[in-house]
Amino acid sequence: MSQLDKNIADNLKRIRKSKNMSLDMLAAKTGVSKSMLGQIERGESNPTVATIEKIVEGIKVSFEDLIYQKTKSVMIIDNEKQPVYKSQDGAYQIRVLFPYERHGNFEIYEVTVEPGEDCDCFVKDEEGCEYIMVVQGVLTLGTEEGTYEVASNHAVRLGAMQRHSYHNKGTQKLILNIFISYGALVY
Repeated sequence: MSQLDKNIADNLKRIRKSKNMSLDMLAAKTGVSKSMLGQIERGESNPTVATIEKIVEGIKVSFEDLIYQKTKSVMIIDNEKQPVYKSQDGAYQIRVLFPYERHGNFEIYEVTVEPGEDCDCFVKDEEGCEYIMVVQGVLTLGTEEGTYEVASNHAVRLGAMQRHSYHNKGTQKLILNIFISYGALVY
């Protein structure tokens, strides 16, 4: 069974039960036979797009609600197991703490900049907003509007489309947590 078939099976069963519907009731609402619906819920059938369309129209859910894996309400991420991008010269590294999700509209990164080194912004979005929290060290933030010193335990917000860079003029590693919100227009 493919992951998509598993998602459809799990979601159909969950949605049907949340609506207190039997397979007979679901069949009546969707026009899909009870036996076919049972096979879909058990992962024994690969439903066609036409069948999925009948189901989503019959029970009034979105296509996405049926095909995407349901996310858990609590998710623990081991940051040490997250992928890390390291610059070729070793000046900085970027780790994705929370990757972009279709419903989240944001990402969170950890950026480490070595003493005396720089890192240019790595995400641009016309309507996005970047929130930078300084965890360790002092950030020298270079922007089109000027240069700003941001101390440890302080934060800064700027438009994600604005060209900017992170500089570490200190003697210890600079550690930043960067939250990028997409579509949050900054005035």
